[in-house]
Amino acid sequence: MPSVIPNRDVALYDTGEVPIEASGWRAVSAPPAGYASLEQDLESDVLIIGAGLAGASLALHLAEAGVEVTLLEARQPGWGASGRNAGHVLPMVKDMRAIESFADGGRAFLELFGEHHRLPFTLARRHGIECDAAEVGYLHAMRSKGAFERFSRQAVAQAERLGQRVELLDGAAMREQTGSRAYPFGVWNAAGGRINPYRFTLGMVAAAHRLGARVYGDSAALTLTPEGRRWRVETARGSVRCERVVLCTNAYSGDLVPVLAGGCYPLTAYALMTQPLPRELREVIMPGRAVLAQEPVDLNPLVVDGQHRLIMASIPSRRRPADAAWHFRHHLRWLHRTWPQSRHIELSLAHYWTGRVALRDQAFPGVYEAAPGLYGLMHFNAWGNIMAPLLGMRLAQGLVEDRLDRMPFPLMPPRAVAYPGKQGLLIRRGLIPAARMAQTLGMI
Repeated sequence: MPSVIPNRDVALYDTGEVPIEASGWRAVSAPPAGYASLEQDLESDVLIIGAGLAGASLALHLAEAGVEVTLLEARQPGWGASGRNAGHVLPMVKDMRAIESFADGGRAFLELFGEHHRLPFTLARRHGIECDAAEVGYLHAMRSKGAFERFSRQAVAQAERLGQRVELLDGAAMREQTGSRAYPFGVWNAAGGRINPYRFTLGMVAAAHRLGARVYGDSAALTLTPEGRRWRVETARGSVRCERVVLCTNAYSGDLVPVLAGGCYPLTAYALMTQPLPRELREVIMPGRAVLAQEPVDLNPLVVDGQHRLIMASIPSRRRPADAAWHFRHHLRWLHRTWPQSRHIELSLAHYWTGRVALRDQAFPGVYEAAPGLYGLMHFNAWGNIMAPLLGMRLAQGLVEDRLDRMPFPLMPPRAVAYPGKQGLLIRRGLIPAARMAQTLGMI
């Protein structure tokens, strides 16, 4: 990356809109052929706007059911958060309270999640998607016994409800898994793992296209107009008339349906990818290869991919969002403390990028009905690699059966949040700088 970045590009890093080519996931993938823009007027049963993880899964499952489906993307598939996230496949529910507030107490959704919490791996195998999908497990690491006891109680109870298996690890087992003495306590979930989210998204889109879905890139939806009981969406050179429209634009929504765009707290995050680990470190850093998260504050989430590259992520500095070296130094200090053997072995940064996360007041995605036949599936609360494919699959079933009232999660009216910048203020300006300082002082 250049040492001096023009101000216009700094703004793109600050808002999570850097070109997708900056993403390490895109860089290590074969260049996609791309989909042609829409340059005709056509009819469709369902129109999906946004070809990320949610839109790709929805299109794929509708196409599998024989529904005539059209998928529009303003740029090319995978451009948004789906091509930028940290690659974690977390098989746990983030906040049981949000799910237990459903009409049935969350019973139906927990059954759905328990049955399909391996869905990304299942879809990758079923459709032959080469996306480094690996069920290597998900490891939550703790330094203190108190944090371990609090987290393990929740994890064990949740695993029992979801039909999963978790293991509580002591210091010896943690050293075997991590190669480090830094974390004497851990909770390991065998069902989790890693994935290249960009390749996974493109693979689902390609599978949907093979099954008959019409896919168009570089085709931003400019207007959305009701026509009786149908809808008409216009792009620069074409249009689609359809019975149902589903927006799957997450935190990259424009003003096509303002109330959907304003229904979340957008938050910029970053990820970085190193060059492949030197051979001396490949059996030192995370020899068990599980995805690593720290509790109670996860400042250094870590993936080791199939080519021995490290992928780490966090929230960028407000003052220097484009400074890749500055952010990498924070992670290097943590790496050197956690694995002292790494201190005298060069580890180089290869890629640094930012993206935009959509947070809600509840730790559950938004499944919206803005008007009859107009829906939104978005706002995944940094939980997209499982939840977006899962909810896309289940929403497809509801549309096919014409029984959206029977879905195991609520279909709600969209509501714009009062202060969209709230989470950016609390997390990016407050929590993360304080946590970085505490980590520097050895407090966490």
